[in-house]
Amino acid sequence: MEIFVLASGSKGNMTYLKVGHIKLFVDAGISYKKIKEKMESYQEDLFDVHTILITHEHSDHIMGLKMLLKHKIIKDVYLTQGTLNVLSDDIKSLIPNIHVIKSEDTFKVYDLDVKTFMVSHDAAEPIGYVIEHLNKKVCFVNDTGYVDQAYYELLSDADCYLLEANHHPTKLMQSLRPFMLKKRILGEKGHLSNDDAAWLVNALVKKKNSKWIITHISEDCNSILDIEEAIVNIFDDPTKIELANKGTLFLDEIGDMPLFYRPRFSECCKNVKWSESEESRRRRSMSESSHTQECSAAHGRCLA
Repeated sequence: MEIFVLASGSKGNMTYLKVGHIKLFVDAGISYKKIKEKMESYQEDLFDVHTILITHEHSDHIMGLKMLLKHKIIKDVYLTQGTLNVLSDDIKSLIPNIHVIKSEDTFKVYDLDVKTFMVSHDAAEPIGYVIEHLNKKVCFVNDTGYVDQAYYELLSDADCYLLEANHHPTKLMQSLRPFMLKKRILGEKGHLSNDDAAWLVNALVKKKNSKWIITHISEDCNSILDIEEAIVNIFDDPTKIELANKGTLFLDEIGDMPLFYRPRFSECCKNVKWSESEESRRRRSMSESSHTQECSAAHGRCLA
């Protein structure tokens, strides 16, 4: 199972999944030109991909969909009724095969087993995906203010998580962004903070080492060091996730410039006793109260 992150962030989100002869996209939030360039850079044939799973209708997730349909590349589109309802008529008229799905559905895409779950975001009917093939499991958890505990069993012990760690709350509040945008990002229908994401992954990964592609990193309200701090402070064992092997993939909001996080947690944590800072405790407490609640990567490619 190969995972190629074509883009991640508020300016575009798109992932290419390849399992033998099976090829599909999850979202298409960048331009057709960029999709072509990204696929060519991975030496993958864009015209071999005929299926796409859509999480929701925001432009940073469907920007390239119309042109993929116009060029008769995509044949099968999987999406919820709520998402379909708010698509423009010109996009809907171009879709050859519409597959309407809903949260908590289970269905087949070729030989892949796909399960959906509800996420909390300010869209019509957003969902996340769990994709399984043989003994491999990948979870797509993006654009959500929190993840309901009812889905923890479904999401537990995946081989790879594409899961957002969007922002550092203090940096967000100190930024020049409008207050309403800050409120939206921090809210239940916004995005996971670093502490939220670390707390969630720590809760999900129990019985095996997992790989984590951290997505949707804010360009101006987050940093790799902030994410590292959250992981080290919150995880019961930071070495149970693989974040570095030939470089771990972190993607900024532009979606074009991957950041590589090189230090190995297994080395930096060895024989070190970590204590939680007062600031970290405060942020974790704030995060928990607001919810009910490696990637072996080389230039965006992950083998799971």
